[in-house]
Amino acid sequence: MRKLTLLSLSSLFLSLTLGTQACSKDGNGDGDGDSAGTTKNGDGDGDSDDNGDGDGDSNGNGDTDVDFTTNSGNTGDGDSGYGGAGPVCKTASSDANIPPVFLAFAFDVSGSMGHLDRPNWWHDATFKWLPVVEATSAFFEATGSSGNSASMTFFPAQDDKCETESYTTPDVAMTELPSDNFAEAFADYEAEVGTPLAGGDWRGNTPTYAALSGVGESLASLRSANPEAKFAIVLVTDGLPQSCDEGLDEAISKAAELLADGLPTYVIGIENPTTPPDTLPDGWDDWGNCDGGDGSEPCTPPDTLGALHELAEAGGAGTAFLIDTNNPNATQEAFLAAIETIRESALSCSIPIPENPEGGSFEKDNIDVTVTTSETTTRLAYDANCDDPMSWHYDNEEAPEAIELCNETCSTIKAKPDAELRVAFLCEPREEIIR
Repeated sequence: MRKLTLLSLSSLFLSLTLGTQACSKDGNGDGDGDSAGTTKNGDGDGDSDDNGDGDGDSNGNGDTDVDFTTNSGNTGDGDSGYGGAGPVCKTASSDANIPPVFLAFAFDVSGSMGHLDRPNWWHDATFKWLPVVEATSAFFEATGSSGNSASMTFFPAQDDKCETESYTTPDVAMTELPSDNFAEAFADYEAEVGTPLAGGDWRGNTPTYAALSGVGESLASLRSANPEAKFAIVLVTDGLPQSCDEGLDEAISKAAELLADGLPTYVIGIENPTTPPDTLPDGWDDWGNCDGGDGSEPCTPPDTLGALHELAEAGGAGTAFLIDTNNPNATQEAFLAAIETIRESALSCSIPIPENPEGGSFEKDNIDVTVTTSETTTRLAYDANCDDPMSWHYDNEEAPEAIELCNETCSTIKAKPDAELRVAFLCEPREEIIR
């Protein structure tokens, strides 16, 4: 596990210790009893028989120590914190993992991202390609992103742009993060375009349907080998599907098909800048023929992103993230925020409730959750509404099958490199936490 920040993502492999308690009877003895969680301490000399008689009492005056924080259960000879010869709770543990996340990026490298071909002054790499590529590379290279993996497929492909097979092999294979392989792939493409980027040899067309189909197929074997992992496609584009037989309707149908197969599609739409430059771009004699004008005035950029919301909705993401490109610095920040939101949506902090290792029955009110680091142990509150900043709840209150960490709790835990999550099966209902 590693630190989670906006630019750096934590490991998704959290060690989960599932504490469970069994009941037994103790004999005679004296000493101090401490039952952490109810914190009952005291000195008691005496015998404990089947009736609970003796000098030990239910205030912890025995010498049993049950500590959920340290996972210790040192049983002595006096009464437990549960009184007399009553039940003594001992812990047992097993390990589980929070599923990892695999993000497959389909990245639009068509000329509208930076060709600056007249009259399209908004095809400006300064406002679109450069800040978006820098933000994407920063995401992939974040030092705290271990535990996440990503791939990247450029579209359109260099050849057979409208064919699904052109996108089944990513330009960057699924790679554990952090990695600088993505920045290298961007640099290779820029070398293909040539210097300067404006007017270079950019690839054309936007074969969205083929790209989604191919990326989906590229994940098939990995998904089969990792059935518990979370997968998502992230489509980064500045335009609508075009120049192939399959247009927007077909791309929407493909996104819905992938979602039905358990693979959501998130859409990051790179908007066209709306404020033209004060002077003509280098090499331009005029602004070009558009809008019925004579080239003396800049053309008006078309709205190419509105329908991307339909694509995002079909892919299960709700709406597309539309990135304003009028300010390169703001573009970077907005793009990174979009990726972070996507990552959090794809993350799973849902932990299936396992069988009690001691064979006991599951009682939903007798579950307690703590997180321990090298510095401290924090008991998480049960909060169905996630109002408490450190809380959890069940996936279904009536018939629970999983423990769900609330979003803030999940992010906080993943930010701690030494965090260990512990779930205890209690002998008594958990006590409410009042903060």
